[in-house]
Amino acid sequence: MRRLAIAAALLALTGAVGEVRAGDASSVSIEQIDTVTRAAIHQNGTGNLASIDQSNGAGDAGLDQFGAGNDASLTQSGAGYGRAAVGQYGSSNVASLIQDGGSNAVVLGQSGAGNQASMQQTSAPGGGNLAVLSQIGANNTAALSQDGDANRAVQTQVGIGDTQSVVQNGDSNFVAYTQVGNNLPDLAIRQTGGMSVTVLQSH
Repeated sequence: MRRLAIAAALLALTGAVGEVRAGDASSVSIEQIDTVTRAAIHQNGTGNLASIDQSNGAGDAGLDQFGAGNDASLTQSGAGYGRAAVGQYGSSNVASLIQDGGSNAVVLGQSGAGNQASMQQTSAPGGGNLAVLSQIGANNTAALSQDGDANRAVQTQVGIGDTQSVVQNGDSNFVAYTQVGNNLPDLAIRQTGGMSVTVLQSH
């Protein structure tokens, strides 16, 4: 329930300032440099490109893409406490997220076939990152890297031929790793420091 509450709170960020709506083959880039920043992008169509770069403060970002061949890039850096919600709905989607600073949180959801997700979070000692990833479809790929203390990761894939990897460096790490489908590969989890892992594979 707590994870659902966090996800709902982050997804509500799509109503923040700086919202952009576009049609087919659109490209949107937002750069914000301030102590507190908010941005949201909503795109419909094919071949969409979206980029949000927030630095020097605590950033809130929401990004949604509907269609095929979508590409989303999100970077939050500075004081930390970045929050991001990204959703991609279609096929051949690519999402790349980087958060650097204090206690960061991201919720990423992809549905469709051939999705790729890459997430990297870093924080100072005593920080603590949260990453929630969900992929529904076939041939999905997910890679998560967390550096710092008190990292939390929840990754779920439902489909065929999915692969995911998790790397956590620091103390008091936790990862919950779920795959449901066929043709599931070997697991790839690496942790250093305090460790806790929950794994479920089902077909």
